[in-house]
Amino acid sequence: MASLTLRWHGHACFELRYGGRSLLIDPHDGGSLGVGFTPPAAEPDYVLVTHEHYDHNAVEAVTRGREGVEVVRERVGDFQLGPFRVRGVRLPHDEFGGRLRGFVVAYRVEAGGVAVTHLSDLGRPLEPGEAEKLAADVALVPAGGVYTLHPRQALEAARLIGARVAVPMHYWLPGMQLPLEPLDEMLRYAKKWRVVRLEDAALELAKDELPDEPTVAVLPPPW
Repeated sequence: MASLTLRWHGHACFELRYGGRSLLIDPHDGGSLGVGFTPPAAEPDYVLVTHEHYDHNAVEAVTRGREGVEVVRERVGDFQLGPFRVRGVRLPHDEFGGRLRGFVVAYRVEAGGVAVTHLSDLGRPLEPGEAEKLAADVALVPAGGVYTLHPRQALEAARLIGARVAVPMHYWLPGMQLPLEPLDEMLRYAKKWRVVRLEDAALELAKDELPDEPTVAVLPPPW
C-alpha cells in the first residue's frame, strides 16, 4: 500500500497527498500572517476549511481560478473526498463553549491505512466522546496558545486521540504579526515525548513505519 504524504505549508495549513490526489486543510494567503510569508505552494483537488477566520480560509490563494476544486467548509459528519475518508467534529474555539470565538470543525482524514487529525483552533480540552471520534495515528496540534488551548493541553489532546506522532502548528514565527507563543513553549511540556526536528516540511506516513514511542515531529517552515 502506498504511503500517505503530509506536507506543512505554514501556520495551520497542511496538504495530504495519496493516490495522485491532493487535499489541503486551512489555506492562508501568506501576507496577512506577517512579513516574508507566502501562500501555500499547492494545487489541491480538495480544500477543507475548519472555520472562517482569515488565516484559515484563504481558498482563492490556492484555487487561483482553477475549476473543479471541491471546497468543503465546516462540514460535520462522515464523507468521502476522492481517496480520502473524512470525519468532521464540531468543537469550541474557546474555553467558554464557543461564546467568545465561535466554533471550529476538526477533521480526521484517513487514506492508505493512516489517519491524521487536524485539531484546528481547538479552545478547550477534548471530551472523551470527541477524542474517540477523532482517534488517529497523527495529530496536527495548535502549539501557540492565545487563541487556542494551552500548549500543554494540546499535547494532552494528541495523547487522548491515541496519536503516535504530534505535529505542531499555529505558533509564532519571526515576522508573524499574530501574538502567538513560539514553539519552545509547547516543547517544554513534551517531557514524555521524543522530539524530532526534521529537515523537510513533508512526512511520508505508512502504518507499519510509525514510531512506537510518542513523537513530536517538528517540521521546518516552508519559507
